[in-house]
Amino acid sequence: MNKTILKIEHIKKVYHDLSGEMEAIKDINLDIYDKEFLSIVGPSGCGKSSLLSILSNLSTSTSGKIVFDNYNVKIGYMLQSDSLFPWRTILDNCLIGLEISKELTPEKRNRVIEMLNMYGLGEFIDKYPSSLSGGMKQRVALIRTLATDPDILLLDEPFSALDYQTRLALSDDVYKIIRNEGKTVIMVTHDLAESIY
Repeated sequence: MNKTILKIEHIKKVYHDLSGEMEAIKDINLDIYDKEFLSIVGPSGCGKSSLLSILSNLSTSTSGKIVFDNYNVKIGYMLQSDSLFPWRTILDNCLIGLEISKELTPEKRNRVIEMLNMYGLGEFIDKYPSSLSGGMKQRVALIRTLATDPDILLLDEPFSALDYQTRLALSDDVYKIIRNEGKTVIMVTHDLAESIY
């Protein structure tokens, strides 16, 4: 069995506003294993995205703790929308995380180009997001997230903006990419069929 890469212990999240407080997450406990693919399924508004925000350190929990197996765990977070910058080429969109973290090297640039070629986007490297379909944009967003070589990949309803046919095709693509890259994945979705697939 693979080692535990992450422990979620008694996580609770409460939001406050003028009308009072709302409990979004109550006493979540999970062990996540290296190279595991975990789906969290639930209706909109049940706290799934809140949990990912806590895991990625974009938000803090009200109580409980997150324990990683080491201090240098790198998190990749793919949001619901592709969030590609329309004025940057596909390659430049994929390199932005490496630029921001000041980790862009010729080797890492070549690795991103290799991934774009490997996953059917090589001919679009110098094109702009407007020339891509919705499914292709999501593939670019995934490669951009993988470019920083995260240990854990968080997927927040990654197919929700797509039509059913595109969603099925992209689910297959994403699964192959994640399997090839050997990543630990936590995906949240409201779609049980998508989760099973």
